[in-house]
Amino acid sequence: MTNYIGQEVRHKEFGTGRITKQDFDSIMVAFSNGVEREFVYPDCFGKYLWLTNKSIASLAAKESQKKAEEVKEREEKYRLSQLKEQAARKREALETAKPEKRVIVNSVSEFVDKEKELLKKEINYLRDNGEKRTKLHDGELVEIRNHRYIYSFESDSELFIPDNTQIKIWLPRTVESFEARVMNCDGFTVIISTGMKLNSTTVEFEAETWRLLKALIDRLDELRDHPSEIVKSITTEGRKKIQEYQKLTHGQEAACRMSLSQPITFIWGPPGTGKTETLAKIALQHIEKGYRVLMLSYSNVSVDGAVWRVNKYDTKGTPGKLVRYGYPRDKELLHHEYLTPYNLSRAIHRDLVSKRKSLIEEGKKVSRSSSRYLQIHEKIREIDATFKDEEKNAVDKALFVATTVSKATVDKMIFEAKFDTVIFDEASMAYIPQIVFSAGLAKRHFICMGDFSQLPPIVQSKDNGLDQDIFDYCGIITAVDKKFGHDWLCMLDTQYRMHPDISNFVSKNMYYDLLKTGNAMAEERKEIVNAAPFSGFPMYLVDLSGMMSVCQKTKDGSYFNVLSAIMTMGLAIRAAEKHEVGIITPYSAQSRLLYAMSRDVGETKPELKTITCATVHQFQGSEKDVIFFDAVDCYRRRHPGKMLALLENNYANRLFNVALTRAKGKMVSVANVDFLKEKNLSKQLMLQKMIVSLQGRGYKISGKEVISTLGRLPLKTYEAKSAAEDFLKDLRGAEKSIFIDIPYGTDADKNLLTMLRNELTKAEQSGVNVVIRTDRLSELPKELKDFSVQNDYVADAVALVDKKIAWFGMPPSTAYFITEWKDLPTCYRPIIRFEGTHFAKALYGFLEMKKY
Repeated sequence: MTNYIGQEVRHKEFGTGRITKQDFDSIMVAFSNGVEREFVYPDCFGKYLWLTNKSIASLAAKESQKKAEEVKEREEKYRLSQLKEQAARKREALETAKPEKRVIVNSVSEFVDKEKELLKKEINYLRDNGEKRTKLHDGELVEIRNHRYIYSFESDSELFIPDNTQIKIWLPRTVESFEARVMNCDGFTVIISTGMKLNSTTVEFEAETWRLLKALIDRLDELRDHPSEIVKSITTEGRKKIQEYQKLTHGQEAACRMSLSQPITFIWGPPGTGKTETLAKIALQHIEKGYRVLMLSYSNVSVDGAVWRVNKYDTKGTPGKLVRYGYPRDKELLHHEYLTPYNLSRAIHRDLVSKRKSLIEEGKKVSRSSSRYLQIHEKIREIDATFKDEEKNAVDKALFVATTVSKATVDKMIFEAKFDTVIFDEASMAYIPQIVFSAGLAKRHFICMGDFSQLPPIVQSKDNGLDQDIFDYCGIITAVDKKFGHDWLCMLDTQYRMHPDISNFVSKNMYYDLLKTGNAMAEERKEIVNAAPFSGFPMYLVDLSGMMSVCQKTKDGSYFNVLSAIMTMGLAIRAAEKHEVGIITPYSAQSRLLYAMSRDVGETKPELKTITCATVHQFQGSEKDVIFFDAVDCYRRRHPGKMLALLENNYANRLFNVALTRAKGKMVSVANVDFLKEKNLSKQLMLQKMIVSLQGRGYKISGKEVISTLGRLPLKTYEAKSAAEDFLKDLRGAEKSIFIDIPYGTDADKNLLTMLRNELTKAEQSGVNVVIRTDRLSELPKELKDFSVQNDYVADAVALVDKKIAWFGMPPSTAYFITEWKDLPTCYRPIIRFEGTHFAKALYGFLEMKKY
């Protein structure tokens, strides 16, 4: 290997620089403008870097060619080994007789039979495994509606519960449960409706989502008896509509024309292509034809967005024409004067609203044993009955009704009605039988909208074909893969959300190079791109390799990484000084940890823009100026999880595509690149392609380099020498508890150990609960052993003071990783202080610190 250290190079963006470091597969270049970047060696020469010395450049070209040949040889060997593995897997598949994906059936009756079996399998799984109890807190009465009490609760974990799901609720210290319904579920916030007034701000609940699937089976049985022509076509003819010599139809105008000219239309809408706008235009064009339109979707977010957009473009709008049925997530829509049947009925009968209010006030003053009290409540019931009839009338007469598919499945107001046109949005996330049920409500036209390159349906039972989406079932994915046309398909092919660097990457890797970017998008996103962090770069990579970044598992099977969360939040705080920020992560546990931190940040620095934290599933349909993707996976996991690495059904790529395409101007990924490289992350994965691309272009920074820029309250970073004073000060101020985890051992100097012991002794004497946990009790110095207990699961150097101050990396630990039978040295051990009760309490729970 030629030594290139000291050689001068040129880069088209960074200018002239010199090579300062070199190892087997990378070089470091210090540019004259002060920038230092790492590049993949020797692939970078002639592609991103040009050596000014021609003879050395010629030598580099030969080395690059030689390495390319070696890589090609290795890839060929790998390909052969993969073919052998593939053959072995096929043999195993035949032996285990796993079910294959569904194929087009010959009749609606056959379709119903097959779908019922799949749904029953999911129902049995949900019932047999029992949907665990979940704690809710911070309960607040939102309103009383139709003699039902509507409450808002917060959850410590992200929830995925369809609206109208029946649930059981337990109050604290009670054995008996009572029934309620989920009206809306938005990540960490749950809106429930119950007939009973709650006298507690905390409850436990258990969801019974299987009941929605049972109702769907009932709807399928009804379809079998009276299938429409649309239902017959969509269940039996989809793959027959593939056209080998037909070009793919594209554009909003074409989509609108197709929706009016044929019974079934599929609209493929990649991120930012104006899917909601197209939906609104289609809805209004059908209304102008005299058609009654039903709009359905998997999520409340999509339904609310559609109602707002149709209302915006409806220049001839009158109260009652458009109705949002169900309970909106959007608060402004919830309180709109006439866009919900509830509010519309009150707007029509304002006199009855006033009369009801007066009767209630009078009832408070009248004796319950008097005849007047009975008369008052009889009149209130009559008024409520009038309102109820008016609400039903509003839904029956509306020309545009929007609700979720789960509500449509169980509510007679929808499934017993008929509509000329049904529009289904976010179709890739819905079960195929949900789509077909919805199509059965349409007399003339069914329009199916979505993106098969984004999230698939969520299925709990294993090897269940319910995870196939309607685009696949109808042959649309097959047609696009083969560059064929499809009679039912139109693509929206121009996006107006993302910076071109982001959209070009996803177009190449997920959209067959079909996705184009609108004019001037680079200029429109310039302000976001030029803001911190990583000014001037739409995409960037923060590499946690060489840091003591540990991936741990919660008791409910999810994963979290404390250092990765802190680093990501530190960067997000910088970005939120000017722009709205989203943090996306594959795991619910990490999402909860980040959400807790964001609450602390919001309380400490209310002047910042919003920082939203959630898993990929909760971010579908949203967008933010800046997106951070926290990959989480790291040592000591044996392999990356399926969220990052599963290729079946293109699962991991679909999730990462959603994360990437939420960003309007900037996308920053935080990952341990060495771990992913060590575990041979597949080259077919978008995440791996992005890492290779950003590394090759020098758009990468190490965790060590970035950490010094994160010192913004409530987060503060330290060098080892300066941390001791503040750490001891926090211990000195402890009033209730000090919990410290020290994995393996500590290399703290004698002076620090002495002061640490003194402070812990004083704290204990004043009644503070002091506990040090370690997985290597024998390795701890004698100064700390009196406070210490053995705990084999300690993995991070973490200290919590009064569950309101968290220290990472203090006291210093000597822990390291062992993988593939070799030691991995930790090159940099950061020390970070984060003040906030939400984060500290979340860490206390995740690390199970109550277990001594």
